[in-house]
Amino acid sequence: MGHLLSGLTGKASSQSLKRPDVQGLRAVAVVPVVIYHAFRSFIPGGFIGVDIFFVISGYVISKTILREICAGSFSVATFYRRRVRRIFPALFTVIAFVFWASWFLLSPQDLVELAKTAISAVFFCSNIYLDTLSGYFDGVAGMKPLLHTWSLSVEEQFYLAYPLFLVLVFRCRPRLILPALASIAGVSVVFSSWMLGTNPREAFFYSFARAFELLIGGIVAVSGPTHKVNSRLRNGFSILGLILIIVPFFAYSEQTLFPGVAALLPCIGTAIVIWSGIDAVTVAGRVLSLPLLVFVGDLSYSLYLWHWPLLVLARHLFGELDSQTTWTCVCVGFGVSILSYYFVERPFLNPKQSGLPYLRVGLASMLAATAVCLVIVHRHGLPGRFSPLAQTIFASSGDYNHRRDVCHSGDKAPIPYKSNCSFGADGVYPDTAVWGDSHGAELAVALGEMLKEQNRSVMEITASACPPAINYSWLADDRPFCIAHNGDTLTHLIQDKGIHTVVLVAAYQGYRSNDFHKFAAGFLETVNRLTENGKRVIIVYPIPIMTFDPPSVLGVRSRLGLTLTTIGIDETEYSDKNGSAMKLLNGIRSSPSIFKVYPEKVFCEEDLCRVYSPASGVLYFNYSHLSLTGARLLVHTFPK
Repeated sequence: MGHLLSGLTGKASSQSLKRPDVQGLRAVAVVPVVIYHAFRSFIPGGFIGVDIFFVISGYVISKTILREICAGSFSVATFYRRRVRRIFPALFTVIAFVFWASWFLLSPQDLVELAKTAISAVFFCSNIYLDTLSGYFDGVAGMKPLLHTWSLSVEEQFYLAYPLFLVLVFRCRPRLILPALASIAGVSVVFSSWMLGTNPREAFFYSFARAFELLIGGIVAVSGPTHKVNSRLRNGFSILGLILIIVPFFAYSEQTLFPGVAALLPCIGTAIVIWSGIDAVTVAGRVLSLPLLVFVGDLSYSLYLWHWPLLVLARHLFGELDSQTTWTCVCVGFGVSILSYYFVERPFLNPKQSGLPYLRVGLASMLAATAVCLVIVHRHGLPGRFSPLAQTIFASSGDYNHRRDVCHSGDKAPIPYKSNCSFGADGVYPDTAVWGDSHGAELAVALGEMLKEQNRSVMEITASACPPAINYSWLADDRPFCIAHNGDTLTHLIQDKGIHTVVLVAAYQGYRSNDFHKFAAGFLETVNRLTENGKRVIIVYPIPIMTFDPPSVLGVRSRLGLTLTTIGIDETEYSDKNGSAMKLLNGIRSSPSIFKVYPEKVFCEEDLCRVYSPASGVLYFNYSHLSLTGARLLVHTFPK
C-alpha cells in the first residue's frame, strides 16, 4: 500500500491531474460520439465514446478524492461544490438555449416532454425518466433534445455514494481499496450482462449497469506509479490500449449487445492508455498530446452538451436531415462549444471564483428551472404559441386506432383468437383478417370502414414486434410469447372457415438485422400454409418508416409558413433499409391466391416518401405508424 500512498500524497489540484494525453483521450471519446450522432454509418460504434468518458472520469475523480483523503483535506461539501462548478454552468446554459429554441420548434406535446426531461436532468435522474419513454406514443430518440443528459445522470448518481465509499474503506482498511473496487466492478459487469438478457433498455440507462466503467478508472487511480515498468513494455501497452479503443468504434454497431462484456474492450483499452502514461511518456501519450487533440479534449464537455440539441432541433424543423444540414449543425456545434468553453466553463473554473456559494446557487438554479418546467407542464405545453391550423396538425398524433388498448397486444400477453376485435359491419362475422405486428392496427380500422359499406367486417390480429412469421421471435426476452402466438394464430385461421382473406403486414425494416433468414423462412411458411388451405393472402410491402415525428415537424413548419409536401425520407433510403424484405417478397409469385400491395406507390413519388398529402392531411401519427388517414389511402389499393 505504500506505493499507493506515495503516489497520492501532495496537493490535489486540477492542474496536477490534468494530463495532456488524458485530455487528448477525451477528444478521442467525444469526436466519434458526435460523428455517430450525425452520420451513424461513418463510425457505427461511436457510442462507446461515452464509456471512454466514464473511465476517464473515474480515474480523475478517484485520484482527486484519494489525494485529499491522504492529505486529510477531503470534504464532501467541497467535492460537490467542485461538481457544481464543473457541471452546472454549461449544462444550464444549454438547457436555457434549448427552451428558447423550443418555444419556436417544439409542439405542445413535445414541449411538455422536454420540461419533464429537463426536471429529471437538473436532478440527475434523466436516465431513469428516459427509460420510461419506450412506448409507441413516446416519439423517437432522435427527437429528444436532452436525451444525452442520461450519461450525466449516470455519472452523478455514481458520485453520490462513491466518495463516501472511498472514505469509509480508506479509514477502515486502506489495503482493501483495490480489491473492493475490483469486486464491485466485477459484480457490475455481471449485473450489466444479466440486464442485457432481461431488459436491454435498463442495461443501457441504469447506473449500476455502467458502474464498472467508472470503477475501472478508479482502479487505475489506485494502481500506483509505473515509472519502474520497462519503457518498451509500457509503450507496447499504450499502443495496445489505443487499439482496444479504436477497433470497437468500427467493429461495434447498434446491434451489439451493450454495455455488458462488450464494454470491457474499450474501457480496458482506456485504462491501459491512462495507466501506461502515469509518470511517464509513451508512444500513445505523445500522439494523444498533440495540440489539436488536447484542444478538442478541453472542449469535450461543451461539445458533448451542444452538438446533440442542435441536431435534434434541426430535425424538428427539417425532418430527415440531408448531409449539408447535418454538417452545418456539427460545425455550429464546434463553434458554439468553443464559445461555451471560454465564456461559460473557464470563468467558473477560475480559482478566483472558488469562494462563491456554489451549492446554494446550484440548488437555487435547480429549483428555478423546475418551477419554469412545472408551469409548462401545467399549461399543457403552451399551445397558444401556434395557429389553429398548426394545432390541428399536431392533433394528428391522435389519429390512430383508439381501440389499441383492447384490440392490440403490446407488452402484455397476446389476445386469444376468439377474443380478437372486429371492425366493420355490426353483427357480421369477419371474412378477412389483418395479421401482423403494430403496423396492422390502423389498417384493420381503415379496412373495416371500407368493408362496412359491403356489409362485411375484418378481424384484427396484431401484436407488437410479433410479425406473422412462424417460429420467429424478434425480441425473445421481451416477447417470449410470439412463437406460440403465431403458431396458434395460424392454426385458428386455417380452421376458421369464415375467414377467406388474410392480410399480412409487418415492419420489415426492424427485423433486417436480427436473424432475418429465420424471419424470411417463417414468413414464407405462413404464406404457404395459408394458401395451401384455401386462404387468399394479401401481402403488404414495407411501409416507409421515418426518423422523426411527422405531426410535430409538420405543425412547426406550418407555423413558420414552410412547405409541408417536401418532408419525408428519400426513396433510396427506403429501398436500402428494406432491401432484404423486397428480395423476400419479390420472390413470392403473385397468383389468384396471392395479391401484393405496394405502400411505396401510395406514399412515394419524385424520389421522396412523404408524410403529408394536401388532399388528405397527415399520413403518420408517429414516426413509424400510418395514421388512420394514411391507412385509408393504402387500403383503397387492396383488391375488392
